[in-house]
Amino acid sequence: MRGRRQREPRIPFGALLESGLLRPGQILFFRKDREKWAAIKPDGHLKLENFEGSIHQAGCHLMGGSPCNGWDNWYYADERGELRAIDELRERLRAGLEG
Repeated sequence: MRGRRQREPRIPFGALLESGLLRPGQILFFRKDREKWAAIKPDGHLKLENFEGSIHQAGCHLMGGSPCNGWDNWYYADERGELRAIDELRERLRAGLEG
């Protein structure tokens, strides 16, 4: 039996930019660590100090090459400054597709 996530529509990270939920230049934090951050580029890649790649590749880089699901590990600061998972934004887009 396939998992719940496999049945859901795939949402590319760039869709969060296209929808205005995130914006180029915005900072994301890795695993809620404000010392490990990356800026969002207009093309949807993340720019770290010495690395550039997708949310998954950037997470893998920070984890020393271990596989990384970027949706589960990158966080943004909401309007109150609280860190929230980017996966919540993906779920918001999915809900809009379904309803």
